[in-house]
Amino acid sequence: MTTFPFPSETISTTDPADIIDNTMTGRTFRAAIGTNTLWCVGAHEISNVPGRHQLGGLLFKARILPMTKTGRGEAARSMAVLVSLTPADEIDVEVRRISDGHEHAHVQGIYIDQMQRMILALDYDGADVLNPRYW
Repeated sequence: MTTFPFPSETISTTDPADIIDNTMTGRTFRAAIGTNTLWCVGAHEISNVPGRHQLGGLLFKARILPMTKTGRGEAARSMAVLVSLTPADEIDVEVRRISDGHEHAHVQGIYIDQMQRMILALDYDGADVLNPRYW
């Protein structure tokens, strides 16, 4: 199993009640994002997690073109994507490189109907981190 560049409390729990809540939230996020969108970013190792605020979330690895000092990188890198529910019933999406934990993108305050477009915006080869046509 791969170690993800997020604090351990955001990706694991042992409380049975929390596991049920995390599973429900994760399944809802996965359904809202959609199988085709997850496929587009090369999502794998998908799991339901407590999330950043312990309210449930979804964690997966994706293949995303990184930003470098000179612009967009040439080869896709393995990145961890953490989708977390917030206390305000909004959603935060954090993307970090697996190799060194460097933050690639962090989008806060989105709603469930915007998640699919936000994840698709990560799959972009332009000068910006997120594709402006989607986000």
